Amino acid sequence: MGTESHTLFQNAAQLPTRELRLIFLLLLLSFTKVSGQETPPLTNYTSSVYKAHNQNWSVSQSAENLIYTANSDGLLEYDGATWKLYPLPDGQIVRTVLCDEVTVPASAGRGLNRPAHKEQRIYVGGFSEFGYWKKEADGRLKYYSLSKKANFPSLKTEEIWHILKTPQYIYFQSFAKIYRYDGKNIEEINALGNFMFLRFVHNRLLLPLIGKGVYELKDKTFQPLPGTEALSTTIVSSILPLPDGNMLFTTTKHGLFTWNKGILRPWQIGISEELKTNIINRAIILSRDSSMVFGTIQKGVYVVSKTGNLIYRFDKETGLQNNTVLALEEDARKQLWIGLDQGIDMVRMSSAVVSYQTNDNPLGSTYAAAVWRGKLYVGSNKGVFVKKWGSSEAFRPVPGLEGQTWNLQVLDDQLLCGHNDATYRIEEQGIKRISDINGGWIIKPVFAGKDTLLLQGSYTGLHVYKKSAQKLWSYAYRVKSVPTIPVRQIETDSKGTFWLGHAYKGLFSAKLTPQLDSATAWREFKAPKDFPSEFSIEIIKWKNKIHIRSANTFLEPDAQHHLRVSKDFSKDDEPYKVRVGTNGDWFKVFINRIEYYSQENRPVNLGLSLVRNSETIIPISSQHYFFCLDNGYALYNRSYIRQSDEVISMPLIRRVANLRNLPENFPLTGKPALASDIRALRIMYALPEYGQNIQYKYRLKGLTDQWSEWTSQNFVEFTNLESNDYVFEIRSNVNDSVTSYAFSIQPYWRETLFANILFALLAGLALLGLVYYQEKRLARHRTRLIQEQEEKLRQQRLSSERQIMRIQNEKLQSDIQSKSQQLSNVAINVVRKNEILEEIRDELKQVKEELGQQLPNIHYQKLLNSIERNVAGKDDWVLFEQNFDEVHEQFFKRLRQLYPTISPSELRLAACLRMNLSTKEMAPVLGISIRGVEIKRYRLRKKVGLSMDANLVQFMMDI
Repeated sequence: MGTESHTLFQNAAQLPTRELRLIFLLLLLSFTKVSGQETPPLTNYTSSVYKAHNQNWSVSQSAENLIYTANSDGLLEYDGATWKLYPLPDGQIVRTVLCDEVTVPASAGRGLNRPAHKEQRIYVGGFSEFGYWKKEADGRLKYYSLSKKANFPSLKTEEIWHILKTPQYIYFQSFAKIYRYDGKNIEEINALGNFMFLRFVHNRLLLPLIGKGVYELKDKTFQPLPGTEALSTTIVSSILPLPDGNMLFTTTKHGLFTWNKGILRPWQIGISEELKTNIINRAIILSRDSSMVFGTIQKGVYVVSKTGNLIYRFDKETGLQNNTVLALEEDARKQLWIGLDQGIDMVRMSSAVVSYQTNDNPLGSTYAAAVWRGKLYVGSNKGVFVKKWGSSEAFRPVPGLEGQTWNLQVLDDQLLCGHNDATYRIEEQGIKRISDINGGWIIKPVFAGKDTLLLQGSYTGLHVYKKSAQKLWSYAYRVKSVPTIPVRQIETDSKGTFWLGHAYKGLFSAKLTPQLDSATAWREFKAPKDFPSEFSIEIIKWKNKIHIRSANTFLEPDAQHHLRVSKDFSKDDEPYKVRVGTNGDWFKVFINRIEYYSQENRPVNLGLSLVRNSETIIPISSQHYFFCLDNGYALYNRSYIRQSDEVISMPLIRRVANLRNLPENFPLTGKPALASDIRALRIMYALPEYGQNIQYKYRLKGLTDQWSEWTSQNFVEFTNLESNDYVFEIRSNVNDSVTSYAFSIQPYWRETLFANILFALLAGLALLGLVYYQEKRLARHRTRLIQEQEEKLRQQRLSSERQIMRIQNEKLQSDIQSKSQQLSNVAINVVRKNEILEEIRDELKQVKEELGQQLPNIHYQKLLNSIERNVAGKDDWVLFEQNFDEVHEQFFKRLRQLYPTISPSELRLAACLRMNLSTKEMAPVLGISIRGVEIKRYRLRKKVGLSMDANLVQFMMDI
């Protein structure tokens, strides 16, 4: 690949169609010296990113803002988050692509009624093949071949390189054949020879015929375009519309020509010769400002104003992946897509940001900038560089300022430089060291009466500069009573207090004398007492108030200098820093992007990453902000006016798949009802905004109403979903637009209403059965308890009865013992009485014998009879019998029943025997002698029939 492309273009008129294809395959590379041109943001998409072939022949954008590229491996689709490759059925190289949206009329049949709707088609062409990919309901593309249906014999050897749309037709063309498609039928149109690409300009179909000039296609006939005969000796690569019916013809090696009413003229501009040398391959007109873009084979892309002035040049030196341009396309956001021989690049032509980020960047990481006397001075880690402001000339280093530069500042038309080595004044003829102070991070003008002093924060504390007699800034003195610490930030509040930020750790406030020669008050703030953290402190003066950023929290001092949480800056989900601009502008600086806030417009998202821990934004002029980057710098134009017709981008739901079976996808429109066994989903989404760092938040209503944290991931997975109606919502950090996707998950049979009713009935029956069983069980338990209780009560009752009986028996025994004691007492009393009476009787008789007649007989006899009568008297016996009957329960009755002939005296003897009285004790009771007792015992034994061996006493006790 190299010089072959020159030969091919020179001899294109003589080459057959097959060899003509090689014109678009061969590349040449060249390099020039580094320039100082600022260009719009450029994004590289390498083959390792999109995972397909290097070569990209054509680019087109769909109505959904998706980018499609004709790649040597197939059709590439890019949605801003993911690249996907769709190969042709036979694996051919895809040479051209065209996105279209067609209206499909309403259809009916087989019970299906489908209203009229829009259908996305992506037309492609390759060798012996052309057709279109159509988006199916689940978001995937399906290919429909048109060439196979047409079955033209010529298609076997033709390769489709270009597709053109007109209001009536779609044209597919090779270098020798044209196929016209009206949506239903395809016609073959034969030309007068080989040709380049068909163009539709000012409602005219123009075809550059090789070796014959430009012809106009009317229906199926070709008519020469007047005045283009001179183009027969060159190859016309493109035709662009100009105002008032004029046209611009670009040729591969003969430059540019304008055509006006049949008159062809060369268009000589500043880069005409460059364009001839570098071979124009593609050309388009940008809609924003009608500037023209020329893509070349050898030197990348030129952007030229409509008056012919060069605006930008994009080549390998300025960030392009490759200098051979195969395709150009402007998308709906006015961004320029460049298909290259090695990769795909995108330039944000409509961006208000331009940057200086070349591959051979002499600047390095930038930290400071200033415009002084029409020149831009940039301070970086490599030194100070200068070029003319607003020009594309190369940067020149400022001699003597090599090394780390921290600050560039214009004060009273003097450019001061805070350098790692010292502090300098930059002059037209060179530099002047004005102090040996190392590391001058910041210089702050301070008014001291009618004079103005400069307060500098450096590696070694605070220093003061003032004007000399020659009105030049000169070093004055160090501020006393201030520790020798690295001071990187200085701000003053409305009361004249100086707020100082340590380069690494610490926050201080100070009061200085009017001449700034010493500190009258000094305070060091401590964490966590005064604020969250002492590290990486930021001091911002915004709206004439001091704000302190500590540990991602913004604070502001009160009248007593106590730090309180600021109401001006809320805590975001993502940590950010604040930088202040001019005229009320300010910036939120995130790690990988910047949000710009102005009073006139809504926030602007800038895809820039500043130098970490030294995030610097400089109002370089009244209209421009200067952003310090790791590799160069960027400029933002404040006067940039947004287009009022800019479309608000909304995230797209790209795919909904079964997480357990990822090839299974579900419809993206309507409200699909997913099968009951689909309980885990992967939802893929994207925002077709290119060249920006896109962050997303999502939520699944029906599962949670809480939004997720910000994430750059373009898919989310949900598992263990229940049968329910869901709405998935997704939004981005670009705007507040929310995209919704509604779906439902069908219930399992067991989750249906019928099943729920059945389960409820079964549960009710089971509950009733359980209640019935429980009642039965409780009844049995109650019965058992009652029985146990009754048994227990019975046992208690029996025990009580036994106890009562025992007590009663004891009482009876006691009574018996008492009665027995009474009987014994009675018997003893009777015996004792009888003994006493007998003694009295005996004494009476003795007295009678002694007294004789002195004791009258009548009285003697009366006394004697009375005594005899009371010895074993009837009254004693009756009392004895009553007591005996009470003790020995009807003993006499039983004895009489057993022995009816028993006599009363024998009953008395039996009673004495039962009482176990001795014979001696019985005698007085019975009123007989001992011998009489023995006789009576003998007689009683015989009467009861008791043998002599038997115990008469025991016998009586047993009755």
